[in-house]
Amino acid sequence: MIKKLVVSNYNSNLEWLSITYDHGFSPKNTVIYDRSDELKDWSHLGESITSPNVGENIYDMMRFIVENYNNLPDISIFIKGNLFSRSIGGSNYYTTNEKFIRALGADYFLPIERYHPSTSFFVNSGNYIERTWVPNSNIPRKYFSTFGELLKLLFVDAPNPEYNRFAPGANYVVPIGNITKYTRKFYSRLQLYCSHSNAHTCAEAFLIERLLYMMWTEDLIEREDL
Repeated sequence: MIKKLVVSNYNSNLEWLSITYDHGFSPKNTVIYDRSDELKDWSHLGESITSPNVGENIYDMMRFIVENYNNLPDISIFIKGNLFSRSIGGSNYYTTNEKFIRALGADYFLPIERYHPSTSFFVNSGNYIERTWVPNSNIPRKYFSTFGELLKLLFVDAPNPEYNRFAPGANYVVPIGNITKYTRKFYSRLQLYCSHSNAHTCAEAFLIERLLYMMWTEDLIEREDL
């Protein structure tokens, strides 16, 4: 089974990636998309690719899928470079070390997340579920402004959920079969949606972040007129 660790990095020190070496990873199966203000040579940790600082890490995830669609690994593990350097209330914001190590060994779809009682609904021992979110009006947007609009753009008979499940930061273990339910054109469209702003972020990136769990786990039908 071929696995790849796909890292989207902005201004983080990535030396911590060496902890993955005891769990089946090395520079040979690690890809780093670096969008930092001052680029560093991360080639000792993996294939290092300069990426524009647009669309949050969502842009890099879509770029990896689009550019490797015909040669995807069996398992893609998407993470942010600051997986352990962002904190909330004194604990890791995105996940724990134990959950990350578990994710490295997974061969099934798995959100890499944490449970925090102030923000998460207690479902299945702690999953992150929120009421369908509307971005602040001051965040740049071009193609759509709500989660419902995004769903209608992408899918036939699009659902209209009141709540949605997602992993904050979009850190996921994704088998190839979950990805290839949709065409390369589908992912190219998502990459386009989150690349329009010169700012590092946009409303589209936040909304696509909230789509990933749904689109990779549910039987949605891609629109043919994308």
